[in-house]
Amino acid sequence: MPLVRSALLVLLAVLTTACQPAEPPVVRIGLIGVFTGALQGSSGIPAREGAQLAIAEINAAGGVVLNGVAHQLRLVEAESENRPDAASVAARRLVNLDSVDVIIGPQSSTLAIAAAPIAEESEVLMLVPMASNPEVTARRRFVFRLAFLDSFQGEVLARFAFDSLGIRRAGVLHDAASPYGRDISTLFATTFADLGGEVVGVERFDTDGSRNYRPQLARLLARRPQALLLPNFVSADSVQLRQALELGFTGRFLGTDSWDVRGLAATPAYHGALIVGNWDRDTTREMARRFNREWTRSHDRAPFATAAATYDAVHIVAEAMRRSGQRGGGVLADTLRNFGKYEGAVSSFDFRGSNDPVRGAVLLQLGPDGLAIRTSVPPRSP
Repeated sequence: MPLVRSALLVLLAVLTTACQPAEPPVVRIGLIGVFTGALQGSSGIPAREGAQLAIAEINAAGGVVLNGVAHQLRLVEAESENRPDAASVAARRLVNLDSVDVIIGPQSSTLAIAAAPIAEESEVLMLVPMASNPEVTARRRFVFRLAFLDSFQGEVLARFAFDSLGIRRAGVLHDAASPYGRDISTLFATTFADLGGEVVGVERFDTDGSRNYRPQLARLLARRPQALLLPNFVSADSVQLRQALELGFTGRFLGTDSWDVRGLAATPAYHGALIVGNWDRDTTREMARRFNREWTRSHDRAPFATAAATYDAVHIVAEAMRRSGQRGGGVLADTLRNFGKYEGAVSSFDFRGSNDPVRGAVLLQLGPDGLAIRTSVPPRSP
């Protein structure tokens, strides 16, 4: 009898399992993020939250249908420290250990440049929401971006400073090891000089060095600039602004899309600073309103652009999968390259046979009411 009872239990278990509906197939979305340290609050965590929101929406709507079969999206995270070698390791882990179908991120150009070769050699599509250095996508089939290029930021700031603000003398302080800061500074200086302005000095700092920027700032201020360009990341910006003011600077600060503009707007001394922005959170565009509406249901704080851009990246990848019928590989990459127009939360994107979409930007000014749009910058073809 014990043998019969055991056999019946086994049979019952088999029948119960057979009657249960099969789990739907899964598309694995890899996310590389800096989830600890100085950048976690403006980069890694918002990227995670933006990806989670998009995936929840897509799965609730039935997932991604590939060749008639519905697939659920699953987020697979790989944490990276804010170092190129760490980003490369994170990309290899997602490809080799986690077998992801696509990679979203990293957010910064320095990390994205390091991770891009891994995605390229593995033929895994990688879509970077915020990295703006041209080397991220240059000569690659499988690596894409959503951000505007560094050249766009440098040119926009130079033209607005010269034409609209009447600035003729500017100084620059940037991270010596950052392609992002270096390239924006170079392109700003070239455009500014072509217009008739003068860059009175370019100073550099070491990311891992002292947070005392007074020596570099003092040398710049001795040359009487009317504006200071600081194309640096959030962890450095507020310190640099504060120290410049302590040294007597009374001109304009010029910033880039790496600034924590919402945090800086709370300090009256920084009001008047001009920043190139990826998006206007208060825009009336439908996708932006939808994102903000869904975001506020689960968050008690305003979203960073990083969250909105990562949200867009997941939705764009999912739509490219639907169109191609593929969850990875060359067909998916070619579909995204020729995707055409997509109306996102951050911006309107137009992929016209390039890994860099055509898109615009906004120039924001810090003020007592938070952020005000000074002008919208129309798209420029890559």
